Amino acid sequence: MITTRPLMFSQRLAIFFLNCHTMKLKNDAEKAFDLELSKIIKARGDELNLTEEYLSFHSGVTRITIGKWEKGEKTPISFDLYNVLKVLYKDPSEFWAELFKNYEKTLSPIQKAADKKKFMAYLEQAQKNKKGDT
Repeated sequence: MITTRPLMFSQRLAIFFLNCHTMKLKNDAEKAFDLELSKIIKARGDELNLTEEYLSFHSGVTRITIGKWEKGEKTPISFDLYNVLKVLYKDPSEFWAELFKNYEKTLSPIQKAADKKKFMAYLEQAQKNKKGDT
């Protein structure tokens, strides 16, 4: 029989920091996508008077996960999202059309601001390089 010792605090801390280091931070476009996704799922559930429990039972996705989607705290994996969409829409393509219409409205100002910021950084770097060449 093999027994394992519990991890020491320093080992648990090291694992925590490794996990934090490998987590990908979301950019503004990804955050906007998650926000639109959460708004639409919540609004459609409210429109149909469906509770998280009902969606959970009929989709096989936990109520807690659905709640996190609705709050924008978590991005759904495709299979789970598909199962929830089957409950919310007769034709899931309605969801995608609504999502992308709203996403483009939300993302457009964010994308323009990001592009301007990148351009300004590029100009600054070009000016520094030009000064360094003289």
